[in-house]
Amino acid sequence: MNYFAHALLASRFRDDPGFVLGAMLPDWLRWIGARPDAAPDTALAAGMQFHHRSDGAFHAAPTFVALTREAAEQLLDVGVGRGPARGVAHVGVELLLDGALYRRSHPAAVRRYAAALSAASSASRSVGWSRPEGGVRMRRVARHLGADDPVARYDDPDRVAQAVERTLRARPRLRIAPDEMPRVSRWARSWQPRIERLAEILVDETEAGLGASLRGADAGSQSQPGADA
Repeated sequence: MNYFAHALLASRFRDDPGFVLGAMLPDWLRWIGARPDAAPDTALAAGMQFHHRSDGAFHAAPTFVALTREAAEQLLDVGVGRGPARGVAHVGVELLLDGALYRRSHPAAVRRYAAALSAASSASRSVGWSRPEGGVRMRRVARHLGADDPVARYDDPDRVAQAVERTLRARPRLRIAPDEMPRVSRWARSWQPRIERLAEILVDETEAGLGASLRGADAGSQSQPGADA
């Protein structure tokens, strides 16, 4: 899942800007270049845990699994290398989904996303970062997403292809070769309507899987020795 999908899903479970922000934060860490060492405020920490559970549920969702498998096969068929095809199939579906969800979402969901970005100013100061500049960089990322939101531009398949290329650039086995980019752009353009149609199904399957995961975690915590003490 990407930023907006994480925010949208988190807000369905808990309408708290700090929690929604935490649900996006783990995906920002590569930009921030630091990790949160000390426990942040409760809402932010809970949101970060929710992020990882959400990713697990999303990556196991039947529709996502089927889409990424089919996308990789199609990309291979048009001459994209095996590694890049796998990377594009995974990241490309996620970014196309963010664009579809952003376009389809109720204004209230977009406002909750914006409120979470605004919460970064104060929340960043509650985190003990592994590097002193971590808080400053977190606020910078939030301002960038708020002022020049790339999610809103994921309705352009060419920009999706460019974003996928940037994401995979540091991964030698997944890196897209220059001559493969036109094929990746054509793939993104052809798949955009399909992801649009399946966007809510993807979110619903993730929410269902996440609900099962959370119920299992609750059951496990209650079965621990001393839980009823």
